[in-house]
Amino acid sequence: MSYRDILVQVDEKTPSAARAAAAADLARRAGGFLTGVFLQSNFLSDYMAAETLAYMSPPEIDALLKDHAKAVGDASEKARMTFEAAAASAGVKSEWRIIPGDDDRMMLACARCADLTVFPAVAQVSMARYRIAAGNLAMAVGGPVLVTPDKGYPADCGRRILIAWNGSRESARALRDAWPLVMAADEVHVLVVAPEGDAAPDGLLQRHLERHGCAANVIVDPSLDEAASDILRRQIKSLQADMLVMGLYGRPRFQELVLGGVSREMLAEPPVPILLSH
Repeated sequence: MSYRDILVQVDEKTPSAARAAAAADLARRAGGFLTGVFLQSNFLSDYMAAETLAYMSPPEIDALLKDHAKAVGDASEKARMTFEAAAASAGVKSEWRIIPGDDDRMMLACARCADLTVFPAVAQVSMARYRIAAGNLAMAVGGPVLVTPDKGYPADCGRRILIAWNGSRESARALRDAWPLVMAADEVHVLVVAPEGDAAPDGLLQRHLERHGCAANVIVDPSLDEAASDILRRQIKSLQADMLVMGLYGRPRFQELVLGGVSREMLAEPPVPILLSH
């Protein structure tokens, strides 16, 4: 498997430049194709139903719609320039698309036809109220989603990878979906948070990685009084990891909402880019 077809969400906001650069660098390393998408909202569907314009005259409404259309056009043009600059700098083939963003249907359709989607923790549709959370996207897309922080990561992230492992189906799926990055990394660390015993019995995971030529450092953390998300953040800092690979929502979503959950806590403020899979 390789990431030959990479999709990245880009908007007019400052964090998009780093996200586009990271996606372009991944495409360069894979010899792949890069597609940038801009989420565009229909102003009428977003605001008219709320009676925002109910007491305005037709000329006022027309002027407001024209102003909104210009603002959206300016935002999409700024996003396009950011994307194309990143693709040109990395020397990769690329395509720019503007897609509907008043719901997540088109974003999902695009992501399901890509090998990897690069996305912020939450994407706010430009000039609109609709938001798409990376966790929800990763749950529905059927493939890996690389979630980027707002700042503080290099374009060539994935050189020092930390894999979160608990022996679950989700962590196994995430490892397989991250395989192109794992095999190309300079350092690979596997963190097993196992206060009640080893979640990778008899070194099975380490031997599996070694058979693929990956000499990973397996760390078993037996912490009893520290939240798993705090352990992950501590280990990321200690190891100077620049990417985390983890399964998404290993427990039922209701349980995650009630009890917190590592996925939700890590996505609330990603310390490094996080490769998610469910």
